[in-house]
Amino acid sequence: MRSFLSSSVLLLALLPLCAQSLCAQGPTPRETDAFVTEHCITCHGGDTTKGKLDLTRPAADAVQELWRWSRMRERVRTREMPPPEADGPADADRAAFVAALGARLAREVPALRRDPGRVTVRRLSRAQWENTVRDLFGVSVSTAAFPSDDLGYGFDTIGDALTFSTLHLEKYLAAAREVALAVFDDDDPEHPTVRRFEAESMVLTSGSGARMDGDTANLYTKAVLEQIVRLPRDGVYRVRIMAGADQAGDEPARMVVRLDGRDLGSFEVEQRRLGVFDLTPPLPGGERRFGLAFVNDFYDPKNADRARRDRNLYIDWIEVVGPCDARPEPPAQQWLHAPLSTGGNDAAKLRAFVRTLLAAAWRRPVTEDEVERLHRLGDGVLRSGLPMRAASRLVLQAALTSPNFLFRLETGGVEGRIGDVVPLSGSAIATRLSYFLWASTPDQRLLELGEKGALADPAVLRAEVQRLLADPRAESLATDFAAQWLELKSLPDRTPDPARFPGFDDAMRQSLRRETELLFFAILREERDVRDLLDCDFTHVDSRLAAFYGIDLPESAQAFVRVPLPGALRERGGVLGHGSVLALTSNPTRTSPVKRGKWILENLLGQPPPPPPPGNDTLANEAAIDSSKTFRQQLAQHRERAACAVCHVRMDTLGLVLERYDPIGRYRERDAGGVIDCSGELPANVRIEGLSGLKRVLAADPAFVHTVARKLFVYALGRDLRPIDRLRLDHRVEALLARGRVTVHDLVWLVVQDEAFALVVENAR
Repeated sequence: MRSFLSSSVLLLALLPLCAQSLCAQGPTPRETDAFVTEHCITCHGGDTTKGKLDLTRPAADAVQELWRWSRMRERVRTREMPPPEADGPADADRAAFVAALGARLAREVPALRRDPGRVTVRRLSRAQWENTVRDLFGVSVSTAAFPSDDLGYGFDTIGDALTFSTLHLEKYLAAAREVALAVFDDDDPEHPTVRRFEAESMVLTSGSGARMDGDTANLYTKAVLEQIVRLPRDGVYRVRIMAGADQAGDEPARMVVRLDGRDLGSFEVEQRRLGVFDLTPPLPGGERRFGLAFVNDFYDPKNADRARRDRNLYIDWIEVVGPCDARPEPPAQQWLHAPLSTGGNDAAKLRAFVRTLLAAAWRRPVTEDEVERLHRLGDGVLRSGLPMRAASRLVLQAALTSPNFLFRLETGGVEGRIGDVVPLSGSAIATRLSYFLWASTPDQRLLELGEKGALADPAVLRAEVQRLLADPRAESLATDFAAQWLELKSLPDRTPDPARFPGFDDAMRQSLRRETELLFFAILREERDVRDLLDCDFTHVDSRLAAFYGIDLPESAQAFVRVPLPGALRERGGVLGHGSVLALTSNPTRTSPVKRGKWILENLLGQPPPPPPPGNDTLANEAAIDSSKTFRQQLAQHRERAACAVCHVRMDTLGLVLERYDPIGRYRERDAGGVIDCSGELPANVRIEGLSGLKRVLAADPAFVHTVARKLFVYALGRDLRPIDRLRLDHRVEALLARGRVTVHDLVWLVVQDEAFALVVENAR
């Protein structure tokens, strides 16, 4: 973008074309014409079209024309263009150009055609599947065995990226069986399950004084036999042990029954002949470790009675019987069991059960054909002589492996011609809203409002958004949305050199991630300005993080607590002071200003740098730069290459001001090169000193709020923004910024109001 005054002939030739382009879609203020002519056409017109941008050619339509101006406005505002080596415009001219384009965008964007775009059908992500099962049935089933979800635009909610394979189907079937068995188990208190374990199959875990005498274990010194037993649920169980003992001394042999290392009860075993000892305690479900301990060994080799010289304990088997109590009906499942308790015969009960189940699990009203199909499946089980629980279990398993459960199938609320833009059905809006804000299924209230069409009323929709955000399930915006936006889910992949950074283990990674999630949730819950994510006066720490940061915390504090950040610790407030982000953006042995700067540009400012030119991949070849220089000098040397300077001027500066934080996020004043210089300079002579200065610059940049809004849009809609989406979104964010304070609630409502959230392009049904 050098001055265009170098060729008056070329100027005269291009001006008509330029004017045609500038005015093709509406009047453009005079200052934009002059600015483009003087600072842009040389590089973006005629035979020279850097960045594939030719300003002498009219745009294809109004959307593309406004999108072109929007991109130009952003790059001029951030001083990316004209490039540093060009004769740039005066600050007043730059400001006038940005203001004029802003006014045009504000005037013309609202008049653009309705175009919600198309969203590829989305499969439930692993987190969404887990949350949905939990909220529907009160059952926790791990999805760790599921294939990893593919990411698109940084999120696992993108329809174009989420694959489906036979391995997925296999895992869904197994998980559905587990859920169905948890909801409709085989409990029969009248005929409880008996689990017997013979002594020869048990494990000696403590002591060495045991041997097998035939089929019986002889514990002749203090020893413990253990057995792992899986219990289907919390409940009352009968524990029975066949045991006997040799007697010696003045007390009988004592056997202690243990569960997971704690004593359940003890017995005095007084006779050599084997007998049954039992107790009936309440036990927790799951995988449990039962132990049988001989605790009072006695040996008197000189006793005149040879039969009383050695006290031993003999164990033949252990049985765990049960559950022996009636299974309590979990509150979360009452809606599901209610149809089975109504009047009528089994066929009628089963039909009512199927209709209730499908409407909730498939998140929409169901047809009679759909009810009939699953009713036939369950009725076949009943006709074979199996009980209602078995039939219900099979129907539930089928419902959870149906595409109607595994995929979010979104249709219009009214039928139109293919290609028409129509409102989404009320059920689809309810589902979009709940998976956006809860990463889970809609609750009954939201589904009912959707089915009635009430969510088409903006007042009702706004009230539901507020209700969902106030619900504890909205924490998924921190644990799912923010964790993906800020790349916290990549922390397990970061492996700092253990020799240089001992103690950076999985527990530390989990603590670091949780700190950042809790900050986002606090900003959401307290309706604080979204820019408090960049700078605030508090954080959340457990005892591990308190020691890591040098924060005083009572030794008794184990869970996370919110703490103020006074004095020098104040710099830690905000995500850039969190060890999670600082570790994510480092190399295993040292910091990486380039990675840190790139992370800021991509995730906080929404301005990812283009791929480096061939042979100039700084991230891959940083070590190839002259190693005799300091790292700051090495990066300066790299910026001397013209191909690199335009991106690295900003990127390197943003990263270098964080150099006082080491590769795992600990503060330091010095490194091997001496006192660390944590200053930098951005274009337009903007000087930054350390993290505090960086936070002020970022908080003042409207690009951060725009970026949060765009990330929420992509996460909620399951696709990338198109030019028309970004124009609409940016226009509304500008209006919020003009008002002043902007909260996550504001940005969520902005996304929910957008036509892309509420409309759909009609397809063949």
